[in-house]
This record gives sequence, C-alpha cells and structure tokens, in this order.
Amino acid sequence: MNATQVRVGIIGCGMVAAEYATTLAASDCVRLAACADLDAERAATFAYRHSIPSAPVDDLLNPAAVDLAVVLTPPASHSPLARQAIAAGLPAVWVEKPIAVDPNDAAELIAHAAGAGTLLGVAPDTLLGPALQTAASALQRGLIGEIHSAAATLYSTGPERWHPAPEPFYAEHVGPLGDMGPYYLAALDHLLGPLHVRAATAATRAERCIRSGPRSGTGFTAHSPTYIAALLETQEGTPVTLTASFDSAGTRAPHLEIHGALGTLALPDPNFHTGDVLHRPYGAPTWSVVASVATAGPLGRGMGVVDLAQALHHGRSARCCPQRAERITRLAQTLIATATAHPPVPAQVITNTPPSPSQ
Repeated sequence: MNATQVRVGIIGCGMVAAEYATTLAASDCVRLAACADLDAERAATFAYRHSIPSAPVDDLLNPAAVDLAVVLTPPASHSPLARQAIAAGLPAVWVEKPIAVDPNDAAELIAHAAGAGTLLGVAPDTLLGPALQTAASALQRGLIGEIHSAAATLYSTGPERWHPAPEPFYAEHVGPLGDMGPYYLAALDHLLGPLHVRAATAATRAERCIRSGPRSGTGFTAHSPTYIAALLETQEGTPVTLTASFDSAGTRAPHLEIHGALGTLALPDPNFHTGDVLHRPYGAPTWSVVASVATAGPLGRGMGVVDLAQALHHGRSARCCPQRAERITRLAQTLIATATAHPPVPAQVITNTPPSPSQ
C-alpha cells in the first residue's frame, strides 16, 4: 500500500458512483485507481470521465491493483462482492447500504472480514456530516434534556421520477424502507442507540411507471411494500415513530424530530450530509439554528471511504461501522416481517344504540 495514498477501486459505475468519485478526488489520502461494471460500456465511459482504467471485476479485486474496494452495485450483490474482495486479500472494503439483504448474511460477512483482517465500512456516511454531528453534540450536552420521543418521516414519489431504471429499488426487501430507510434508521441508531420494533403496518402500490429517461412511460411491478408505518422503541423505552413511503407527492413534516423535556430538535434530510439543525426550547415561540459542528475532509458521498482509508493507515476501525449496518438490516427485516405478517384487523363499528337496561 502506498505510504501516503490508498488506491481505491469502484465496482458499479451507476449514478451514485460519480458522487463518490467527486468526493474522493477532493481528498489527499486516497486515489481513485480503477473501476469495474458488468456493463463494459458504462465502465469505459466512467473510466474516461475520471481518467482511470476500467477492468473486469475479478481483475480489480486484486491487492496488486487496489487497496480498498468500493461496492456500489445492486443490494443483492453487496455481500458476495465484499466476500470476494476479502478472499482476494484486499486490506479494506466499503459497501453501499445495505451491507446485505439478509441480516444473518451480514453477521457472517462481518465475522469473515474480522477473521481475514480486512477493514469493513458500510454506508450511509451521512453520519459523518456536520448535520448529524451537530445533532449528536446537542444531545450529548443536554440541549433538549431527557429525550421523550422521536419521529422520522420519509414521503417521496419514488425513484421512478428521476431514475431511468428504477426496478431494483422495488425488488423484494428494498422499497422505501430498504432504499431510503437506512439513512433514517442509521441516524436514529447513531443519535438514540439501537432500536426494536413494537408494531408496524404496510401497503403496496404495486403498479408503477417510469417517468424519466429513454424508458419513460414503461410500467413495472413493485415486489416490496411501498408504504410502511411503524412504532419503534429505544433500549431505554423511548417511543419512535417511522413512516417510509414511495406513494406521496411530498410532505411538510420534518424529516427527523427529537423531543425532550427541555425542547425539540428538528433535523434536515439524513440522506444528505449538510443542513441546519433547528432548536426550539420548551415553551418558546420560535426556532433557532444550532451552531454547526465543524467536520474535517471533503463532504459528500464517499467521505466514509476517506474515513475507512484513514482507519487503514492508523490501525483503527471505520466510523461507519458494519455492526450498525447489520443492526439496521436486521431492524428493516423485522419491520417488513411485522408489517406484512397479518391482514389488517377490521375496526370495531361503534353505533349510537343505547345500552339495554340489563347491560
């Protein structure tokens, strides 16, 4: 490994890969060295834009070529590719969320990486951005006092509005919970600690239509719930509500709110690294912006890769740890299982018929 720079190889040259490449280019501790994709033309285009070679996946997953592999492929391939990178002897692997489709597979992957001495980091890396760092600092210093409750709200039209090939976002175990849910669940886990499920319900608007790109107007079918509402709970018993939907034009509800005895924090979209954290003291009529915590290095998708590279140099664990990613995968699976396990119970019909004298 280079004494000053970690050589990074990207596997999967889709839309998010460009964001990663931009962030990596702004860091002195990494160098984008190669890329790979099953679509050779897409890999060649990405390679040309970023002045790097493209290679078959097997050639890229080689310690002679890269030190750190970044897996940006569809969810079902995350774990197999990470295992291949570990088996090849790569010092570090970064995996886009989710770490695996199945939580047991995630746990086995973490154990496999530990046994091989491979550092493992997992998205989302928005936890490293100033927004969530600012919120964490505010909670740690007791700005809103004892936490009483929290709420997470994701309402969206779904990726078919902007993505030319959205079908993978609607595969089994994906949908809004599997695609966008990790940002919200990881933020809650980061700020409040591990969560468990108390109750959940789900619905599916199965027939969808692509709204962008050359296939605009083409229909497809969703194979995962497109709406989930849940009641979660922290280890201390604090209630947390979560709504995740791909069936809405939008919402005016805050993305994340945390309520305490002394006030409330309202957080920006956890899908992004930046944004204002708002504070409203209990009984106050207005909100104020919490002073932002400064963070080092480039901001954006890929800053977790930079952190993983620094961890590799300094002999520490990644801040975007795989254990949290495994918890989020397990929580998401439990949510879907709970939400879809039983048909909805019919509401009791209440009439205005007066009770009989004997009642």
